[in-house]
Amino acid sequence: MSRILFKRSPPGYRNVRGEHVIQLQRGLVDHSPKKPGIDGDFGKQTEDAVKAWQTANGKEPTGAVTVADWTALTGKPAPSLFVRCLSLTSAFEGHGYTVAAGNWDKAYLTWGIIGFTLASGNLQAVVRAMGWPAIEAAIGSVKTAELKRIIDAPAQQQKAWCDSISFGPKKYAVRPDWSDAFRSLGEIPEGRQAQHQVAKDVYWKQAIKDLKSFGRQTERDAAIFFDTAVQNGGVGAKANALEKALKKLAASADEPTRLGCVAGCIADGSKPEFRDDVRSRRRTIATGDGTVHGARYLLECWGLGSGVDVTDGDLAKI
Repeated sequence: MSRILFKRSPPGYRNVRGEHVIQLQRGLVDHSPKKPGIDGDFGKQTEDAVKAWQTANGKEPTGAVTVADWTALTGKPAPSLFVRCLSLTSAFEGHGYTVAAGNWDKAYLTWGIIGFTLASGNLQAVVRAMGWPAIEAAIGSVKTAELKRIIDAPAQQQKAWCDSISFGPKKYAVRPDWSDAFRSLGEIPEGRQAQHQVAKDVYWKQAIKDLKSFGRQTERDAAIFFDTAVQNGGVGAKANALEKALKKLAASADEPTRLGCVAGCIADGSKPEFRDDVRSRRRTIATGDGTVHGARYLLECWGLGSGVDVTDGDLAKI
């Protein structure tokens, strides 16, 4: 029986969302008697369209999308493990492709699907990957010239500029002209492609490294180490503590117990002001069911089932 990839979340849980859901919805528009809206959210309209297509093709109308259903509807291979992990972590981050945040957390400026920051240099990598012609077409020559100047400037000048366009009690909001500019950059194909590329080159690479060092290599192992790479930069200085904690577990420890150990070590080693947030994210992945920033997640609906082993192909395929 073909594995279930995605399904509508139960009431009270956040629906799976992302570019891959848009691909599915476009396939349903082409093939299903019911046409869903194309909004990237696997809600009731999408579920109803899946059921209608399943009925029309002699299948049980479950509304859940199997690997075989996905291929038949989209003509493409199932979304990679990287894409599924990215979808979940980006939902935790809450920025989408378009939202920019100011210098509220000493990261100077944060933008994009998993919060690329100017202080880390990853925002600059995304901008360069987009290419200046695409950027100028999206935001105009004046804003492009200013952006060029800032991404190549020394750190203190970058910080000063970010402070100048950040406002509000915590400096979270970004001045409307630059908020609009980054929204425009996140809406064009080059902006989305560049964000995916840097997420793969930087964070997925780190996640695979940590996964091979500390994980038993299930899909949820990959998800927890990817989320750690994005939020904490990887296991890093917490490596010794994590190694010791994992050695204390019985070899027969189940996946939630083992991943709960990882979640606890990563959270305990995080900065005090972010510790609760780190813990809620990692525990949600470890147990497959949890609340992050007020939204509840059931990972089996997001294509990240329990106890599913990954292969070398899963880790390499993007």
